[in-house]
Amino acid sequence: MNQKRVERQSLIVSTIGNFIIGLAGLIVYIITDLNALLLDGVFSLIAFISTLSAVFISKNSHRKTETFPNGMYFLEPLYGILKSIATLMLLIITLLETSASAYAYFAEGKGDVAETGLILPYTITMVVLCFGLGFYNLQKNRQINDLSTIIAAESKGNFIDGFISAGVGIAILFLKLIPIHSSLGFLHYTADFFITLVLVLFSYKEPLKVLTDSFKEFTQSPIQHKQIVPATHDIFQSHFNKQYHELDIFIYKQGTHITIRVHILDPSDSDLIAQAVTLKPVLMADLQDTFEHVTIEFAF
Repeated sequence: MNQKRVERQSLIVSTIGNFIIGLAGLIVYIITDLNALLLDGVFSLIAFISTLSAVFISKNSHRKTETFPNGMYFLEPLYGILKSIATLMLLIITLLETSASAYAYFAEGKGDVAETGLILPYTITMVVLCFGLGFYNLQKNRQINDLSTIIAAESKGNFIDGFISAGVGIAILFLKLIPIHSSLGFLHYTADFFITLVLVLFSYKEPLKVLTDSFKEFTQSPIQHKQIVPATHDIFQSHFNKQYHELDIFIYKQGTHITIRVHILDPSDSDLIAQAVTLKPVLMADLQDTFEHVTIEFAF
């Protein structure tokens, strides 16, 4: 299985999809002047620009150079970190902008009625596209055992984008049911703020999680991945049998690259050391059936 090829296929589809979604969001924002749609459109355009970078990273991260003899896999979690930070900053800036508009209405009575004509058909279309893209990326990542940090960041971004579109659509549908001269009529002037506030409250957790996971990968923290860790331990146990318990195995993931560091608990056990040296090529062959890019390091 060529994991990098699967990753690039996913990213190319994401690039095209994010460009269409982002462009549509900005066009409808220009027509309606609703900041929640600016959040929606710019979010997708950030995704479009970042996926262009991700295609380059996916293509080059496994290459070894004199400066990076083990490859440039660190670029993959770095991508997740930067994209998450950009997403969180976008959420904060949009919330602050809509807060200023809401304050102007409540404090000074200044505001414009929200334009909602094109929003419902737009949001329905965007929800279908975003969730479709999200499930596509999710399936592609599962195809390679959830190894790709980049695809994981993309799929979560797609779902956030879909939730933003769905939230805008539901809010506008609710707004259409409220008479402008009723006690809730103020929502026709401040709906942009309340919609954005709800979207931010529901959306910030995902980029924060991607940021945390990517940072752990970037700093080479041992992983607790629910698929990678059991699969790796099963392979070692099948070859070392009873002596498996005399090994201390640490697994690190950086992008699609897996590093396995094995410490032999009793460094005076020459038989186990000899067995480890003999079995290393066999272990590598078995591991490469699951992980395309893997390194084993024994510490005696």
